[in-house]
Amino acid sequence: MTTSTSRELFAQAMAATAAAAPTAALDPTRPLYHFLPPAQWMNDVCGAFFYRGYYHLFYQFHPWSDERGAKGSGHGIGWGHARSTDQVHWEHLPPALLPSSHSGDFLCASGSAMIREDGSPIVFFTYTPLEFPRQKRAQWAALPIDDELLTWQRLDVGLAAGKNGVPAAIKAIWADPFLFRAGGRTFVTFKESDGLICQAQSADLLSWKAVGHIEGAEGECPNLFALEDRHVLIRSTYPISYLVGNFDPDRIDFCARGEAQVMDYGYGDDEIPYADMARGLYGTTVFADARGRTILLGWISGFKTGRGWDGCMALPRVLSLDAAERLLQTPLPELERLRGKGFRIDGLELNDEAKFFSAGKTTEIAAEFFPGSASSFGLQVRAAATTQQGIALCYAEGSLDVAGTRVALKLDGEALQLRIFLDRSVLEVFIGAGHQAVTRVIYPREEDEGLRIFATGGRITASLQVWQMQPIW
Repeated sequence: MTTSTSRELFAQAMAATAAAAPTAALDPTRPLYHFLPPAQWMNDVCGAFFYRGYYHLFYQFHPWSDERGAKGSGHGIGWGHARSTDQVHWEHLPPALLPSSHSGDFLCASGSAMIREDGSPIVFFTYTPLEFPRQKRAQWAALPIDDELLTWQRLDVGLAAGKNGVPAAIKAIWADPFLFRAGGRTFVTFKESDGLICQAQSADLLSWKAVGHIEGAEGECPNLFALEDRHVLIRSTYPISYLVGNFDPDRIDFCARGEAQVMDYGYGDDEIPYADMARGLYGTTVFADARGRTILLGWISGFKTGRGWDGCMALPRVLSLDAAERLLQTPLPELERLRGKGFRIDGLELNDEAKFFSAGKTTEIAAEFFPGSASSFGLQVRAAATTQQGIALCYAEGSLDVAGTRVALKLDGEALQLRIFLDRSVLEVFIGAGHQAVTRVIYPREEDEGLRIFATGGRITASLQVWQMQPIW
């Protein structure tokens, strides 16, 4: 329950965030229409649900620092909390969870959230003890103690090494519980657990038992969920990937129906040093919204440090499967409410040349390129007016290069369609119908706000629609 010690801790956290907010607000690279806390460090998106007219969002949050490590703060990462009526505009709320020496932990690591059968919310997080890793982590729950979901009571639900069937030899670092339903039952999976699956033994989700293991739960934040008549397993790997298959709740088995596919190419690969791949989409969660759509939320990382803030949420993506059971990612349609003034270009013909247009730093761009004889073509965002500088999206020889990240892409004479979201230092690109995406952190020159369309070594025809995007605050 809430104590005077915890109330003081939460007040200190909110004061520290408020103190850093003016510095964060002055940073000209800080995104304007991507969700992020008022200041300080953000990472994994931990969970979301719709409850009593609001979408509630939970995320990893360090209210005392704009760095993950929090050196010298005396406190660790907890869970931030916000709510929205449309998943576009958000209202900041007090942190939902904070660790403390008083409660015996220094980190509330990632987890997930769910609405229980009786209509009440619950969240699951990873309890990380002060003696970690000598003492292994455990998975805890928290329940709201007020109707506004502003105060949460933490509960030990017995998901710990050597208890309720959880192997005593499980890795100390196991974490990231993700709740999902199948066959009328509720299950949870974890990272660093050899695919361990636990099943709820009570409708209130406070009693659990380990029931088996599945294949494919690699990386961090394994999200296993039903989508149409299949199940999808998204893994925060390098880059983030997914499997489509079937989960059998009786046999506790996930059978993939093909090889793993890349969902978003922004986060690098295993051959790139960690410091260089800390960019793009990672740390995801999935939930069903009030309209029954399956929504993916994730963390964007890779920003420059020391600016009073670090990390933001990617734009919400609606998930579906195509006829070939490939995952499709569509930017949330409600984002169109942010569109302001813009311009349209139809049938622009280029022959080994480039055309420059004024655009801006916060835009949405719908582009379509009809290949001709050009050996390469594409566009630059945040382009300079008098030089060739800019952030390039260039197609050539069967691949699309997005700000240095290459995606294999065979056009076979078809048009190249791109939907581009530019928000100061954030670039999200959806390719074609949304089978592939690239999320990148970029740092162009502050004065460059142009858009350049180009063709090299021949002809192309291009059409574009550009909108200025409005802030969400």
